[in-house]
Amino acid sequence: MRRVQAVGYSTLSVSIPKRWAERVGLRKGSTVTMVELPGGALLLLPEALAGAGGASRARLELPGATGSEVIQGVIALYEAGYDVIEVAAPPGALEELRRSLGRRLVGVEVFAEGGGQLVLRVMVDHSSLSARAILGRMVELVERALGELRGYAADGDRERLRRVVEGDDELDRLYFLLARQVIVCLRRSDLLYASGFSSGLELLPLLHYGKALERMGDTLTQAAMYMAHFPRALSAEHVEIMLRALRLADGAFWGDPMAPARELMLLRGSFLGALGPRDVLGDPLLSLVANFLALCLDAVDSRVELEAVRRSLRP
Repeated sequence: MRRVQAVGYSTLSVSIPKRWAERVGLRKGSTVTMVELPGGALLLLPEALAGAGGASRARLELPGATGSEVIQGVIALYEAGYDVIEVAAPPGALEELRRSLGRRLVGVEVFAEGGGQLVLRVMVDHSSLSARAILGRMVELVERALGELRGYAADGDRERLRRVVEGDDELDRLYFLLARQVIVCLRRSDLLYASGFSSGLELLPLLHYGKALERMGDTLTQAAMYMAHFPRALSAEHVEIMLRALRLADGAFWGDPMAPARELMLLRGSFLGALGPRDVLGDPLLSLVANFLALCLDAVDSRVELEAVRRSLRP
């Protein structure tokens, strides 16, 4: 127990244990980060624990790679939390990378180039990001794609199918950003606690939920591409079933999961029971609807996982 002291007219101070300060490398003039936790407690973090310091740097050398291979390598390093990424690759692959940056990744710019390489810098302020906000935006994009498919069932405007396919890029960008945010929070205790989490274990179910949403977008893109090549459309009824399932899954993840999960299972059972497995498996579009509903159940599983983690952390 330590007593709070007054320093001047407007500042309060409290001493810290000398042995702890020596162990974490604190000395006169050192910088510390103070984070207010959700319950009102104040967390004190030295630079080393707060993740302060120079930007992390990685180098990617792929002398014989294609553009898609280079892009996948950069995405992996982006998700891993690197701030500066040096890329050495064939000129054509580097040009393809340059063209795809804005479409595939959030906050990445070309910082320098020449000598057969690009130097990329990630300009993302992780302290202002919220995993919940990212996931909320992903849900909005899936809802938008479902709205386009519902509109196509009504008016047959093929431009709607193109918008579904193009919108999937934005969903991918947000998932890559979510994965990066999770990794950075795992490395930086100040961001983890400032985001309202008491353990990095709580972040993994959020990432699993994000992956389910990203795969939902892939499923709707496949449906749009199929409809673009064949004179068929999903019925408005089936689109409404998917929209209802998505909203139930999202409600289950952020709230009490029991009632939404039961309703979602009944919804899926009703869809499969009305058609029969043979009809669903024999129809590409109906198979995609069934896959979408399964991914909604995966989202509920992520909520169950989150609750299990939180219970394990309770004293």
